[in-house]
Amino acid sequence: KYASTQIIMDEDNKRPLALQKGRRAVEQRSNQFWNIPNVLTLIRLLLIPVVVLLAVKGQMTWGGITFILVCMTDLLDGYIARKYGMITKVGIWLDPVADKLMAISVIITFTAMGVVPLWVTITLFVKDGLLLLGGALALKNGNSTPSDLFGKISAFLLNTSIAAGFFREYLGQSYLYIMYVALGLVILAFIRYAILNWKLIFTKASGEKEE
Repeated sequence: KYASTQIIMDEDNKRPLALQKGRRAVEQRSNQFWNIPNVLTLIRLLLIPVVVLLAVKGQMTWGGITFILVCMTDLLDGYIARKYGMITKVGIWLDPVADKLMAISVIITFTAMGVVPLWVTITLFVKDGLLLLGGALALKNGNSTPSDLFGKISAFLLNTSIAAGFFREYLGQSYLYIMYVALGLVILAFIRYAILNWKLIFTKASGEKEE
């Protein structure tokens, strides 16, 4: 009887240790840098000047193919990170930065080349500036404003319209219509984001002290 009781107590004592080890393992993985998703993100960053250079040199088809491959690696690294538990703090920050830098770099290049109208670029920059401002205010108030499915869909369509710009030789002026539709959805996603997160942006989180 006493032996069985001791076994139960030993097992109960082991459980917290196992939980602590599990938490440590998860924390260690989240602090890692060198894993497959992060390497793919770094490759995307390194390919930004390659895509821009191809566009400037007039190699639009190869630039478009490279841009599409970059977008595919974005989907791939997110899938791998979620499926195999490779989500890291660095990756959470670096992944959207790589996506945004690629889109901004190509749009600026296209604007300089006359592929994208200047007003489209200005609209996108104003939208991104307001998003950054809203996110900063939310963080200051102890809140976070995560993106939702609608925002991700609009971002995907924007990348699709950018890819279409590389193939304007084959698409003619229709690539502009694709871009205008994508821009309209991006603006709608931004308005929806602002409405849904208004309180998070301008209201302090519970437990936060007023300064």
